[in-house]
Order: sequence, then structure tokens, then C-alpha cells
Amino acid sequence: MKNIKIFLIFLLIVVIVLAVAKYFNCGFVRDFSASTDSRLKQAQEKIAGLEKNKIRDTKTIESLANWYATLGTIYLEKRLWDLAIENYIKGMQNGKDTPGIYYSVGLAFANRGSERDNSDDIDKAEFYYKKAIGMQDNYYDAQNALAVLLFYHKGEKDKAVSIMEEVVARNKKNYIARFTLGRFYYEMDKLSRALAVYEDLSSDLDKLPPSEIINQYKQSCKENIQRIMSETSKQKNS
Repeated sequence: MKNIKIFLIFLLIVVIVLAVAKYFNCGFVRDFSASTDSRLKQAQEKIAGLEKNKIRDTKTIESLANWYATLGTIYLEKRLWDLAIENYIKGMQNGKDTPGIYYSVGLAFANRGSERDNSDDIDKAEFYYKKAIGMQDNYYDAQNALAVLLFYHKGEKDKAVSIMEEVVARNKKNYIARFTLGRFYYEMDKLSRALAVYEDLSSDLDKLPPSEIINQYKQSCKENIQRIMSETSKQKNS
């Protein structure tokens, strides 16, 4: 159980970073703490000004929706799930209708549901992930998040595996999806399949220019391969 929690924490961090990068056009690695307070204040001031404006033309409503979505993302970064959900929903109520906002509110519901063991939140997360995917069928982050939700919270392991197998088949450069698939196989005691995933992934990572995140991926692959080989050896000797 401990290993599952560690995996989920790592996965959550990566998913949130990817989501925020899309909203703010930033790089993959970013120190959120340095600018969060100023961004939070800016978003709150913009919203307050727009809410005071009694003229509800299309431009004003669109701007309000965008700022609510931005505020929701800031709260998502801060792991304040209630406030993230509240502001994402306000963004939707003002016309924000994009795969990104549905995926992001799904993240907030999933995390809140996981922390509070709330099945209603888990169901809502599933609904919003599927809504995002329905609007963009190659939304791999949403598919990855949905698969994790189905596997660990809904007990629909075969369906989760099927989703990740499809994602990996469509985009082998989605390294998070390949890690997730390998983990699913491992959790289902399909050690040979898990080993094949990690060995194949490790080979592909070795071809890439080194970077902090790639080095982390390589180290994770190495550790996973060693663990699986050790467990396989013990099974053969038992």
C-alpha cells in the first residue's frame, strides 16, 4: 500500500505540472511558490473588477471565465481542492468550455475524493475526465488520470489497463503513460509484462539528451527493473 501511495504522489506532481504548464505557457520544471501569491492577488483583483461591471457583454463574460479558471489552477497548485473546484465551476458557469478545465476540475475532485475517501468526488472526477477526453480524444494526461482513477479507486483494472495500452500504442513518447502501464502490470502480478515495459522504456530514454527529468525517469526505470527481476528470481527459487 505504501508503494502505491508513493507512486500516486509522484504521478500527481507530474500531472499537475503538465496541466499548469499548458495554462501559463511555462516550462516543464517551475518553482510555483515564487509567484503564486502575486498571481493569486492579480486573479482575485481582476475577478473583483469584472464582477462589479454590470455590463455583461461577451468579452467581459469570457474574461471572467478565464480568470476564474486561472484562479482555480492556482488553488490546484496549492492543493486547496475546495477552492479549486469552486473557481473552476464558476469558470464553467461563465462559459468556459474546454478540455483543459474539465480535466483540471477532475484532478481537484479526484484528489479531494482520495483524501476524504469520498466516492461522490471520485465519480465526479471520472465524469469530468471523460468529458475532457470526449472533447479531445488524444488528451493523454486526462486518459492517464482516468486510468489511475479506475485502477485504484473504482477497481476497474482491466479497463484501466486497456486505456493505457491504447495511449502507449498511439504515443510512445508519453513516458508517464508507459510508467503507469508498467505499474499496472506490476500491481496485477504480471511481472514479465511490467519488466518488458520498463526495459523498453529504459532503452528509449537512453537515446534522449540528458536532463533532470529524464535522469529521474532513468533512475526510476532502473529501480523498477531491479525490483521486478529480484521478485521474479525469488518466485523461481521458491
